[in-house]
Amino acid sequence: MLDTQTGELPPLPCLNADDPAIRSRATVPRKFILSDEDMGVWQTSDAHHTLLLFLMRLADACTGQPTRLVPWDRSAHNPSDGINRVLTLLIELDTWTDEIAPLAGPQRFGNLAFRTWGARLAERVEVLHEALLPSSYRDYIRELVPYLLDAFGSFVRIDYGTGHELHFVAWLGFLVRLGVLPATEETETRLALEVLPAYLRVTWHLQDRYALEPAGSHGVWGLDDFHFVPYILGAAQLRDSALSPAEISDAALYPFSKRREPRTGPKLSPSDTLAYQLPRTVSPQPNLYVSSLARIHSLKRGPFEEHSPILYDIARNVAAWPKVYKGMIKMYDAECLMKRPVVQHFVFGAVGYVWPEKAVPAPQPTAASPRTVLPAAMPMGRPDRSERARMGLPLRYPTYGS
Repeated sequence: MLDTQTGELPPLPCLNADDPAIRSRATVPRKFILSDEDMGVWQTSDAHHTLLLFLMRLADACTGQPTRLVPWDRSAHNPSDGINRVLTLLIELDTWTDEIAPLAGPQRFGNLAFRTWGARLAERVEVLHEALLPSSYRDYIRELVPYLLDAFGSFVRIDYGTGHELHFVAWLGFLVRLGVLPATEETETRLALEVLPAYLRVTWHLQDRYALEPAGSHGVWGLDDFHFVPYILGAAQLRDSALSPAEISDAALYPFSKRREPRTGPKLSPSDTLAYQLPRTVSPQPNLYVSSLARIHSLKRGPFEEHSPILYDIARNVAAWPKVYKGMIKMYDAECLMKRPVVQHFVFGAVGYVWPEKAVPAPQPTAASPRTVLPAAMPMGRPDRSERARMGLPLRYPTYGS
C-alpha cells in the first residue's frame, strides 16, 4: 500500500459529493459477505483497501503526538467546524448513557437498558446526521446511518466488539471521502487524537454502565475484550518514544491493578483512563496505548501475563515501537478485516463502500503464485505447532515485524 519510491501512503480516494449522479446513487447499505467465497471477494475489494488505508493514514498523522482531551461540553465546540460537530454528536450520545439508568435486578447477559439507549439512537440518528451534513448532502444520510447505528454495539445481543469499532472507523472515513470533513492531514490528526479517543470514552461508558458482553470474544487469547484500533494508534503515537514496549507495559506503573477488593466495575472512569499518564517520563503523554493498558488493568485481576498474554508477549519480545505498530496493522488486517465473524456484519452501499459488481473471488495462493495481497490470517487461540507449520505460519504467536 506504500508508494515504493517515496515510502508514503497514497491519498484517500475521495468522492465528488456535489455530483447529482453520485448523489442519486446513495442507497441503504446491505450485507454481502455471506460465505467463504464472499470473503475472497472482500479481500481484493476497494472497500477493504480503503478502510485499511484510512486507518494507516490516521496512524501516520498522530505519530509522536499526545492524545488531545477535548472539553466534554457541547457548548465548547464551534459548530462551524466539521470535527467539532462530530465531537458534539459523541458528547450528546454520552449524555444519554447518564440519562438512561440500568434496569434493576439480576440480568444474565448485559443490562437490557442498553436496548432503550439503542432505540433512542435509532429514533434520532437521522436528525443527528442532518445537524452534521450540509443540507445539499441529505441524500447521503440513508447510506451513512447504518454505520453509525452499528458503531456502539448490538442492541439485540447487548454486546460490543471490533466489528462495531470497524463501523465507526468506516463512518468517519465516509465523512472524509464525502468532504464533510476536509481530506487534510490536520483532519486526520484530529480524528486520531480527538475524535477516536472521544469515541472510546463513549463506548467505555456504555460497556461499564450496561455491562456489555464482548462480541465474539476470543477470551484470554484476544488482544483486548472489546477494542483493537486504540492499540494501532497508540503504537503509532509511541513510534519515536525512548521507552521500550517492555517499560511502558510494566504492570507496576498501573498501581490500581494491585487492588484485591472484589471487582465491582472499573477502577478508573473512562475520562480518567484517557488522561492516564505514567509516573515515568514518557513522550508523548497521554497516549492511547497506555490508556488501553490502564483500562485493562483497571478491569482485570491477576498477573498481566495471564489475563493479557498477547500484550505481554509484545512487551517481552518486541524491542521497538515501529515494529509493534507494523505488527498491529498486520494483525488487525488478519484477525479483524479478514475474519468472517467480524466483517460478515459490514454493509455495502452504492457510494461509500461498494461491493464489486462483477465479484470474482481472490485466487488461492499456490507454490507458483505466492500470496501478495495479504499475509496469512493468524488464527486466534493456540493451534498446535504442527498445524501452524502446515499453514506456513510462524511457530510463535503472534509474530510481529516484517
